[in-house]
Amino acid sequence: MRFSDHSSILPVFGFLAATAIFATEPVEEVRRAIVVEDEVVQQVLTPELEALPRVLPEKVQMTYTRCEVPGSVIAVTFDDGPHPEFTPRLLDTLKERNIKATFFMVGRNAAAFPQIVKRMVEEGHEVANHTWAHPLLTGYSGDGVASQLKRAHDAIEKAGGVAPILYRPPYGGVRLGQRRSIQEQFGYPTILWDLDPLDWQSPRSVQKVHDRVLAGTKPGSIVLLHDIHETTVNAMPATLDVLIERGFKMVTVTQLLQLEAQHAPKVATVPPVEVEAPEGLENPVGVVEGEAVPGVAEMPE
Repeated sequence: MRFSDHSSILPVFGFLAATAIFATEPVEEVRRAIVVEDEVVQQVLTPELEALPRVLPEKVQMTYTRCEVPGSVIAVTFDDGPHPEFTPRLLDTLKERNIKATFFMVGRNAAAFPQIVKRMVEEGHEVANHTWAHPLLTGYSGDGVASQLKRAHDAIEKAGGVAPILYRPPYGGVRLGQRRSIQEQFGYPTILWDLDPLDWQSPRSVQKVHDRVLAGTKPGSIVLLHDIHETTVNAMPATLDVLIERGFKMVTVTQLLQLEAQHAPKVATVPPVEVEAPEGLENPVGVVEGEAVPGVAEMPE
């Protein structure tokens, strides 16, 4: 697992915050979906992947950008929706391929289109928090951040019947202290990404999304996409088909975190050692219970 230790992630101001009313995509920037084979390729998960819990691991980090996992397992995520037209089309694409994704939703969009959120849950996708109105959190007070997340949390839970357990800050912008407070208040780890194909950036195109996702995806990746852009949704059938053909397995973010936790190296420990303290020495030098043994990285099964 790798995580960012910066106090904040520099935001990108190249795209507008999502709202419940979506602007029409410029016609010249919308291309036809890449042609795919008539027969859809379904991904087949191993029993281990199918059985991964949909809850956070016991030892959860504060921030994730990707995960260290065995095999070519990734999480595909979509931000800013749901969109009334594009998200249902995307859900059709995912269902045909037996792919479960994670949707980081803007609260007011979830409130506006609850039937789409409900469908996400029913079809096995993960629903997650992306604030109520998509603001840059670094400029907000603690109460302001809590309000943005609480309103979205409640809207998503009301719409889908499931409470989110993850969040992603809009633009990736959040201070280190805010991350700590959010995890303490909501239990949310901060979920960022290691692959951003810049699908929000104009001029948008299907081919650009397709090529950049395929070029940048690697085992353990958390892929950032946006289901409010038609070009992104149009790119998904061919892009996902190639990922499946290349042997990638797509799971939800919490499942990816669980897979990393289950395969994390086991650190050896030893029982406490009693050491007779020399006269005048209050704290004897010894091995503390639970402390890692120097030079031992893993414990055999």
